[in-house]
Amino acid sequence: FDKPITTPHATTHAPTNTTTTHATTHAPTNTTTPAHTNTTTTHTTTTTNTTTHAPTNTTTTHTTTTTNTTTHAPTNTTTTHATTTTNTTTHAPTNTTTTHATTTPLPGPTKSTTLTLGNYNISEGSLLCIVLKAAIQIHVNNSKGNGTFIVQPSMTTSYGQCQNDKTGKLGLFFNEGVIVLNFVKNETTKTVYANSVAVNLTYAFTSGGSNVNGSTQVFTMSASHSYSCKSEMVYMGNGVNLEFSQERLQAFDFGKDGQFGQVIDLCKADQPNYSVAIAVGIVLIVLIVIVVIAYIISRRKRTDGYQTL
Repeated sequence: FDKPITTPHATTHAPTNTTTTHATTHAPTNTTTPAHTNTTTTHTTTTTNTTTHAPTNTTTTHTTTTTNTTTHAPTNTTTTHATTTTNTTTHAPTNTTTTHATTTPLPGPTKSTTLTLGNYNISEGSLLCIVLKAAIQIHVNNSKGNGTFIVQPSMTTSYGQCQNDKTGKLGLFFNEGVIVLNFVKNETTKTVYANSVAVNLTYAFTSGGSNVNGSTQVFTMSASHSYSCKSEMVYMGNGVNLEFSQERLQAFDFGKDGQFGQVIDLCKADQPNYSVAIAVGIVLIVLIVIVVIAYIISRRKRTDGYQTL
């Protein structure tokens, strides 16, 4: 009896335990469901937050950065480039024009700061025969050139000759050209003047700055007198003009001391203009005459108003 009892007990107990364990193993369904649900929910929340935060912040930041970069870069680049171009363009023409027209003789075209008074003279033997003190400019305005050249005294040499205090030539030579004045004395009128003026400016203007005026009469003064003019223009023709400023000049008849003649002949522009004073005087005389005539007429009318009784 012992064997039959033992064998069925062992066999029956093993399947029971195995079945129970399998039934209990059904719990993985519950375990899997909560775990999957929680994991999905957590992942969704994380993804939502990450997606919302990252695109929003990144987009906003990127937009701002792009806007600033776009605005700043074009503005700075354009402005810098424009400024550079403007400076280069302006500087090149200005320097070129100024150099050709003005800079080499004396920088700058402004008269008040650039004109320098020169002292040029020619002697005959031991005596002076021509003396010119002036600031000189050469103006050119024609199809071949347009500008002003200022003669610089420190770079100018005077040369020439005189014959018996009757004729004389004064030449002013500088690297960029030459100016020549020919003087004569008229024994009949006892006057001295320049009857020929020539200028040749080779610098910058080529042939456009050359001309000769051989039939002129300028700088007229009485013999032994000096000539003075604040500013005087000598028209050479073909758009070429010579301008003499702060001018003091004398040709011939110098004393042994070599000084200018005591009598100064002024140019027409500096001579006193009495026409206004004369006109005012005439007007006053006319008014006085009118007042006197009106007074006489009024007196006669009063006298005629009384009758003898």
